[in-house]
Amino acid sequence: MIPLNVSLAVICILNTWTICFAVDCNDQQMEVNGRCCDLCPPGEYLETLCSEDHQTVCRICENGTFLNYSSIFDRCEKCHTCQHEYKEKCTSTTNAKCLCHPGFRCSDHICSECEEEIKCEVWEKLKSTVSSSGGMMCEPACPENAYFDIKENICKPLTQCSAKGLTVLIPGNKTHNSVCDIPGTHNGDNANQMLLGAGFFLLSLVGMFLFYSCAKSLHNIKANMSRSDETAAVAVSASDFQLSKEESGLQLINKDETKDTNSTAQLHLDKAMIF
Repeated sequence: MIPLNVSLAVICILNTWTICFAVDCNDQQMEVNGRCCDLCPPGEYLETLCSEDHQTVCRICENGTFLNYSSIFDRCEKCHTCQHEYKEKCTSTTNAKCLCHPGFRCSDHICSECEEEIKCEVWEKLKSTVSSSGGMMCEPACPENAYFDIKENICKPLTQCSAKGLTVLIPGNKTHNSVCDIPGTHNGDNANQMLLGAGFFLLSLVGMFLFYSCAKSLHNIKANMSRSDETAAVAVSASDFQLSKEESGLQLINKDETKDTNSTAQLHLDKAMIF
């Protein structure tokens, strides 16, 4: 067995040799065969690695390719191809960013493909895993024994009527809680329904009576107006053949004067015959 002190001595010697002979390269260089070779900047790829007589040789990425970090890769990465439209086009240092048309959504984080947007029911949510057909699927938002409260936008447990010793009146579903049949509650409901029905019937009768009364009154008013119009017409017709008081008096005076004149003439005639 090697003594402990000998092992520590060997470790110290190795560390000293590493510190003395290690190559000190900066952040934009990489140690290759004991030399510090420059990295190719973003947007460029490696053509020739550094050697004794020259430094690293790089070339600009070709169209449709890019590199967004420093490296000594001998090729650039291929740009994304957008299925619908480009949000940002590809450059030598940045990849393309894609968009989908309205009604479609990106199939992954880089939006390499667009798929038709799925509209789930109010009690559903999009499934986080991709289906076998390659599209998204909807799944219930709440567990099996719960329902989705639309007003509060949360899941609530379904009421278990059997646990309370009650029977189910209305079963629960995905959006509504169960309703238990509580004894004695429906008699009051039936009485209320009967009262409402009777009130509606009475209101209907009152409405029909008022309608009949109004129709009858309207008919009488129209009949009275018709009679008044006829009486006025007869009065006007009669007045066309009647003389005014002045005209009647003038005629009487004329008649009296004519009568007096005739009487005077007859008297003179009688006297002449006598003589």
